[in-house]
Parts: sequence; C-alpha cells; structure tokens
Amino acid sequence: MGEGIVQIRDIEHFHWQLTESECPVPFSSNGSGISLAAAIELTSIAAHRRADSSEANAKVRVGRNSVWGIIKESRWPRRTSCIRMSDGDATLIVLPTRNDDPWWTQCIRSLLADLTANGFSSHLAHGLTGAVIEMVDNIWLHSETTAPGLFVYQIRRRKFAFSVVDTGIGVLASLRKNPSFGYLSSSMDAIGKAIEPGISRYQDGGGMGFPSLFHALAALWGTSRIRSGEAALLIDHTREERSKASVYLPYLPGTHISVRCALDPPSTPRQ
Repeated sequence: MGEGIVQIRDIEHFHWQLTESECPVPFSSNGSGISLAAAIELTSIAAHRRADSSEANAKVRVGRNSVWGIIKESRWPRRTSCIRMSDGDATLIVLPTRNDDPWWTQCIRSLLADLTANGFSSHLAHGLTGAVIEMVDNIWLHSETTAPGLFVYQIRRRKFAFSVVDTGIGVLASLRKNPSFGYLSSSMDAIGKAIEPGISRYQDGGGMGFPSLFHALAALWGTSRIRSGEAALLIDHTREERSKASVYLPYLPGTHISVRCALDPPSTPRQ
C-alpha cells in the first residue's frame, strides 16, 4: 500500500499493560481488546506520523470501538476549538486553551457529579477531580504547544478510567527548562524525577501534580501510567501490594497520563 497503515498487531510494544487484562476495569464494550488508554495512544501515534512529511498519509486502523470512534469524530489534535462529546459511558473533552475558561469549570462539575452518582464518596470524587485538574494543568503549564490537549474518561458503577494527553515537548524537555535538571538525559530519568514532590521546570517549585494523583488513588484499586518520549512508568495496585515497573518504548510525542481505578478489588480468577 502507498499509505502508512498502523495495524494493532504492528504496534504491540505500544500496548504494554494497556489491554483489558491490566486492571479490574474492563471498559471495552465489544471485546475488541483496545482500552481507552490504548485508543488515546494510537491517536497520538497517528498524529505524530502525519506531522512527519514522509508519512503524511499515516493512518491507524482499528475495529469498531466506541472510544476510538468518538476520538476520530472529535478531529483531535487538529481541532482548533474546545468541545465536549459523549458516546455511551465515554466522554471526550478537547480542552480549551486556558485554565480559567468557565466552560472547563462546568466540565469538572459534571465529572464530579458523575463520580458521586456512580458510588464514589464525596471525598474520593473530589480527590479524583482534583487529580484530573492537576494533570490537565500540566498541559497548559508545560506542553508548549498550540495544539489542544485531550481529556477522555469513562465512568461505570464504582469504576473510573481517564486519559489526559498532549502533543507537546514531553516531560524531559520540560524539566530541562530548569537548569537544576539539565543533567537529565532520558525520558525515563525525567519521569522518575517528575513524580517526586515539588519537582517542576520552574525554579520556584510547584510540582507537576503526580504526587497529588497518587494520593487520590491511594484508596483505590487499579493502575496509573505515565508515558512520555521513549519511556513509560506504571504504578500497579491490582494486588494488595503496590508495584512499580518501567519500560522503554518507541518514541511518543508529548505526555500521556492514563488511570484506571475501581472501588472494589479485582475478582479472583476461577481455578
């Protein structure tokens, strides 16, 4: 073929811990095996390939999937205006260009109401929406791109999954804006540093919000994943003891934060 078609089978290395088996929140409605986080990442890959003149016609081909369909319909990241779209239990928000937009404030209020309506206590719902706000703020503060960020989430009874993604400069380039972190040489090193409290590209501190995210998830079961450049870090709480793992992957532009969590522990597989 004359165009660059990216098939699911061709990019399994991008799907590290992204399939339905990764945590107790199975959000694929038709068994196609592509999760919300995987759909977001595939979209980012396609956008990056299209930006490369040698692969201007690059496409990603995915079977029928509600999350994938709504992302394609939104035309992100080429879209120039903010929009909120829903399809079943999936809600997609192409973000505005500034964090004081009243429309974005209303989106957060809707998210908070959806969480409390689906079994999350007021305390947990506020913690999760606060974590989302922190992750989205990182786009406005650190991405250095005119392309809008994207926030997509799914809520079911006692379960929540979301992704926040941008196509900006990534965690490594952002932290290296601070002379104190000029020594960082890889995205893996940068992500490891970014999850520490108070770490920021700004010399007066302020942090990148990741400790707040982990604090909000402390009482929940699931996974959180930070992906930028050639690196991915996964915090796994699908068992009693949390674990942390990292992996090197082919380059992904910008930063992608994906979280899948539940109030209830995963069920024990039948023997």
